[in-house]
Amino acid sequence: MYVDVHTHLTHELFTTDWRTVVTRAEAAGLKAIVVNGLEPSSNRQILKMAEDYTVIKPALGIYPVEAVCHQLPSDFKLEVARFDVDAEIDFIASAAATGKLAAVGECGLDGYWLDQSTFAEQERVFGRLIDVALKYDLPLIIHTRKLEPRAVAILQERRVTKVNFHCFGGRTRLAQQCAESHGWYFSIPANATVNEAFRKMLKTLPPERILTETDAPYLPPRKGERNEPANVIGTVKILAELRAWSFEKAAEQVWSNYSDLFGAKWS
Repeated sequence: MYVDVHTHLTHELFTTDWRTVVTRAEAAGLKAIVVNGLEPSSNRQILKMAEDYTVIKPALGIYPVEAVCHQLPSDFKLEVARFDVDAEIDFIASAAATGKLAAVGECGLDGYWLDQSTFAEQERVFGRLIDVALKYDLPLIIHTRKLEPRAVAILQERRVTKVNFHCFGGRTRLAQQCAESHGWYFSIPANATVNEAFRKMLKTLPPERILTETDAPYLPPRKGERNEPANVIGTVKILAELRAWSFEKAAEQVWSNYSDLFGAKWS
């Protein structure tokens, strides 16, 4: 059994064939695809997808760039819709209250697209989403880019225990400390085929803290292709090779880790 804990099937690159992609993933052996929301539109699409496919596990969130949508200049590099951020957090909380959510995310901090003038608001929104996860005992799926130490400090201050860092770009040593000291998880993308930092994490992190993801359609195992959930199987193969494990052992370890973090309901 395989799992993709972070993917974006609501992306426009999946508009015409996302159902086919899900069917292909199920045929490959995936038992869980955690689809992550970024803003109101994707959050609602995910809930509808999950109604049609039990393999889809909903995670609703607000991407850091969207979290500060009202502070962005008109010539901002990305296209970002304006919306009531606090109302959307309330919506996520209401979905969590009904038991519909497998996780809260993605959410976190970004210092790559955003500058220091947005940091306070980013942290405020992140804090409110942490509140939702803590209240409903849900995992947080974290995006943190160029602000990894600060995100770690906030989670540590809040004593958050159910955490998965997706596509962690910080120092491997920091990831190691977080996994060992706090029991936090790290999901490794399918581009571990070519990314040495992700391969190092697969080899050195505590094995019970490793998960697989795609971030599809991004970060494919082969450059230039559209990524999709079925590609997590390649990451399991790399994990087995790096640890000198059987493929079956690697697959069982990742699924066990997913079950431990997300709970029996979503396994």
